[in-house]
Amino acid sequence: MLLLSGSIHGHGLAGHIHAGGSDAGGPGVLPILPLMVSVTVWGGTGYMLTKFSGMQLLPVVLVCTVIALLPGILLYTVLARIMTRYDSSMSEWEYDPAGQLGYISIAAADGAVGEMKYVLLGTMRSIGVRAEPGQELNRGDRVIIVRVEKGLAAVTLFEREMGQIE
Repeated sequence: MLLLSGSIHGHGLAGHIHAGGSDAGGPGVLPILPLMVSVTVWGGTGYMLTKFSGMQLLPVVLVCTVIALLPGILLYTVLARIMTRYDSSMSEWEYDPAGQLGYISIAAADGAVGEMKYVLLGTMRSIGVRAEPGQELNRGDRVIIVRVEKGLAAVTLFEREMGQIE
């Protein structure tokens, strides 16, 4: 996506500047490569027309602008189609671990903090878990994430939930 990122990033005395682009994926607002191609074609065409034709400045600028837009637009559409074909950006709700089944990797008991591992969209992830007062989470216990608060998951034992269903 670098070719279509469309972002401008700068540092200076005034601070830090970001412009254009987006976190949602897809081609940016100001794609750099097609813009560079358009400017290059515009300059080359302008040089050729002013050097080897008898045209005045205003018609040269208009003709160069029309000619330069064509390869820029063509390059933008081709690259946008190629680069976004296999884009599988995740939605915000897909990051929510609530309801995920996992197992305890670091035990926790009676309000202590431990760790659990779970799989989210094919990737193994880990998250801290806090045992409720009186709850004991042993290593290897299968648990379900109920909610996440301040980076720690509140979990319930999978076997307990299965017992309530039956």
